[in-house]
Parts: sequence; C-alpha cells; structure tokens
Amino acid sequence: MNRINLVVLLEQLEELVEKAPEIPLTGRVLLDADELLELIDQIRSSVPEEVRRAEAVSVEKDRVIAEGQQKAERIIAQAEEYAARLIRESEIHRQAEQEARRILDEASQRAQEITRGAEDYADQILSNLQSALEKTISVVSKGREELANRTTASDQ
Repeated sequence: MNRINLVVLLEQLEELVEKAPEIPLTGRVLLDADELLELIDQIRSSVPEEVRRAEAVSVEKDRVIAEGQQKAERIIAQAEEYAARLIRESEIHRQAEQEARRILDEASQRAQEITRGAEDYADQILSNLQSALEKTISVVSKGREELANRTTASDQ
C-alpha cells in the first residue's frame, strides 16, 4: 500500500465527518463504515512512517543539543583556562614586582650601610691624619722655638 502523509489522511477523515449527513435532533452524523475503515487502515499504515520520521527528528535534535552542550563545555573550559592563566600571570607579575621592590630596598639599605662605613672609615683616616699633623705641628713648633731660643741666646 502506498503510504500517504498522515496529515493528509487526517484531513480526509475530517472532511468525511464534515460532509456526512446529520441525523436530525441527535447532533450525530451517518458515516459510511467501509469508507471510514479504509481511511483508518491508511492512517494506521501511515503512522509508523510518521513515527520513524519523528524519531529521526528527535534523534537529530538530541544530537544537535549534545553537540551544542559539548561545544559550550569546551568554550567554558577554554574560558576557565584563560582566566586561570591570567590569574597565574597576574600572580607571577605581582610576585616579580614584590621581589623587585625587596631587592631594591635591600640594595638601598646595603648602599646606605656602605656609605656610612665609607664615611666612618674616611672620618677615622682624617682623624688619624689630624692627630699625626697635630704631632708634626707640635714637633715643628718646638723645633722653631728651640731655634728661636738658640738665636736669641747667641745674640746676647
């Protein structure tokens, strides 16, 4: 039997009922049993094909949904990985800046210590030089005094 579209068959059934003669005062219609049974058989024959088509559409719908979900999950995973990478890079950058500040602070402190040490050393050297010069001046002064005393004593 040639399978006819289910919608067409249902339209034919509807037309059969609409065109059937009415039984007066009952709200019922008189239908040709053979014609009605033939139409029902055609509908029955047509239903499995329609069901298969609906099932195929349902399977395709499920496949498309699953594919969409997988794609969405991949996009989410990529976004999460990107965000995690940015956070890691941000953390590495923050740690590098912190380490750079620590190194600069340490270098500055060390430079101050070296400067203070150099100043203390220079002050000590200058103090020793001053003491040596004072002793030398004292020796020179005494030498000049003795010389002056000798010159005065020989003039008299």
